[in-house]
Amino acid sequence: MPNYLPYLRKAICPVGVLLIALSPFASACAEEGEESTAKALKLSGFGTLGLSHHHNHDVGVISSFSQKSPAYSGVSANLDTVLGLQLNWQAADATSFALQAVGRAGESMTPQVRMAYVRQQFGPDLSVRVGRYRSPLYFDSDVTEIGYANLTARKPIPVYWISNSVAAVDGADVQWRKTTDNTAWLFHGYAGRSHVKHRFPLVTGDSTLSNIKGVAVTYMLANVSLRASRTWVGKYAMQASQLDQMNAGLQQAAAGLSALSMSPMLPDALRANMASRASAAASYINPLDNQPIYTSLGFNANWGQWSLLGGWVGFHSQSEMIGKYDNYYITVGRSIGDFTPYIELARQRRSSALFNTSALGPTGLSSQLDAGLVQIQGSLSEMSRFADFSTRSASVGVRWDVRENMALKLQYDRFKTPSPYNAAGFATSTLPINNRVHLVSAVLDFIF
Repeated sequence: MPNYLPYLRKAICPVGVLLIALSPFASACAEEGEESTAKALKLSGFGTLGLSHHHNHDVGVISSFSQKSPAYSGVSANLDTVLGLQLNWQAADATSFALQAVGRAGESMTPQVRMAYVRQQFGPDLSVRVGRYRSPLYFDSDVTEIGYANLTARKPIPVYWISNSVAAVDGADVQWRKTTDNTAWLFHGYAGRSHVKHRFPLVTGDSTLSNIKGVAVTYMLANVSLRASRTWVGKYAMQASQLDQMNAGLQQAAAGLSALSMSPMLPDALRANMASRASAAASYINPLDNQPIYTSLGFNANWGQWSLLGGWVGFHSQSEMIGKYDNYYITVGRSIGDFTPYIELARQRRSSALFNTSALGPTGLSSQLDAGLVQIQGSLSEMSRFADFSTRSASVGVRWDVRENMALKLQYDRFKTPSPYNAAGFATSTLPINNRVHLVSAVLDFIF
């Protein structure tokens, strides 16, 4: 029988890092002499102790593109283990502050600030936040790391790994509630920017999402919540050494094709073709930069012992390299006492054509230029295969609410990409791969 103790130690021991990180705030609360101030400060938290296992030696499983340490073959705590601590300060009747730090085993438990904002209430229904707040891109994207709030071991990876990668937004948002006897409406507008460390697939670099703007509407009944949102990103820009090298090659290719287009020795039709190809080669520079639009529809319903959750996400990158996607998931669970068995299906499907690199094909006019074109075409073609995120998953599991604020979950996931030449959201640097992963997970979620 495998010895899981080293993995449990890896999952639990670094938790102290976060406790130390926020200890000055906790000490301030404890040392404050005035009773009113002590009541205004509140420290809370959440966590997941998780182990996962799979046998695919070609890939690692990740929950976001920024995950530093994937869950590779064998037993790993990297996928699900997380600890979050939050400090709230009610500075005045209508003014409050929030600070939340999160550490993940996949990030060496290094504390990451997810929330750091001031909230100002304008009457009972209207509030404004300024600072850093959790990602509002999808339904439930603001609680993806709070495992206890989710029925399953984790939100479905094929749909949520993009949202998980954009964990927080720096900016401001406004929320307005309208409540009646049996229903409630929440209107949410937000704007800001976000910084993402991109590690998978293939390219490692820093990404910036600027000029983020969005709106979301949530409709809540006693047992049903519905949410629709749309988010526009002015620009997604990535900086990486691999891209710098590729851009240099593309600039040289464009210059070579442009030079051919001006040669008086070529027929007019061929010179026009070279000019068109030069323009196309130049347009490939910074191929991963895009202007994504996210459209999200989600719901959460409970009828007696039954739970039904689901959502659809339209992801339009407005980039030929990244493409356009339709994503969906559906989860069904039925509670039996303290136990809730569930099943889940999820899929991310590319609905646009794959990246076309035909403009970089050999010209037959210059052997030196053609050699460079073939090389850069091969690099772009490989990048396009890594940039196709199409994948699907089927999951089955059971949740056991052990006690108040604590739940144990066992889950089996089967992930599959369209072909061995499709890496999707797996962590790998080579193709082809074994494009199926059978993952078994055990997680203990808690809040306090």
